Amino acid sequence: MWGVRRGLFSNEAGQGSAPIAHAAAKTDEPVSEGVVALLEPFIDTIVICTMTGLIILMTGVWDATFPTELQFSGGDSSYVSVTEDGGMKAAEQRPERIRVADGIQEAGAVQLAWHEVAVAKLFVDAEQTIPFSGVILPGENQAQGNDGQHHSVLYGDAVEAGAPLTQIAFQRGLSPLGNWGQYIVILSVLLFGISTAISWSYYGDRCASYLFGAKALLPFKIAYVIAHFLGAIIGLAVVWTMGDVALGIVIFPNLIALILLSGTVARDTDSYFERKPWLKNAEDHRRWVESHKKH
Repeated sequence: MWGVRRGLFSNEAGQGSAPIAHAAAKTDEPVSEGVVALLEPFIDTIVICTMTGLIILMTGVWDATFPTELQFSGGDSSYVSVTEDGGMKAAEQRPERIRVADGIQEAGAVQLAWHEVAVAKLFVDAEQTIPFSGVILPGENQAQGNDGQHHSVLYGDAVEAGAPLTQIAFQRGLSPLGNWGQYIVILSVLLFGISTAISWSYYGDRCASYLFGAKALLPFKIAYVIAHFLGAIIGLAVVWTMGDVALGIVIFPNLIALILLSGTVARDTDSYFERKPWLKNAEDHRRWVESHKKH
């Protein structure tokens, strides 16, 4: 499930978004633009994502735990059930309370997790010197100690995921060369966010104009800016869920169109590779260069 979700988010294959940009290209051979488009998911997903995965595995951070501030209302917190074989699965519903004794959550019950992995031991201080004892109240997004004190956050060693995990992997992997590896990920995420915002703004702009006319452009831009603001302040889990739902919605009509147009695409593709127009273009280019050298 996660592979499909993040794969779709990574390369947008089958969503019909990238063709909006490729349709603006001026070419006598539409198939040649399609061939260029084929390189995008290969480079992005097969090359870059594979390199990232290998770095995470080689540096050993994939199952490592790190001192973490556990916010009950944060998008990274969740609740899991521990199976008989020691595995973990998301709880079907939030428990009313979770009992904790000397930092250890009650065995055999639903437990507080971070990135869907149960936290081994909970503390009330960032230095992790005072184990927490009491009950966690998921419905109230807080914990109540046996001394009656309420805590909006707890602390413990937890696993990381996503960009923070990649950042730690680069930092650890490049540590022999200095403590700067994490900045590669920070810069990459910054560039990724900016480029994604620009490209999807263009996609939405073209779609709004096509469906509703030029009058829809200003409302779309306002809604787009508001969506960016909301995405920065609400929980990460909510953002991912909204994105996955939206991507799923656009996939269905696009896949229907792909099926209906598959015959046309096959004929044009076969014709393109039979004619091999790129050879003629190369010859024309060579002649053009030679003629300009003579002048």
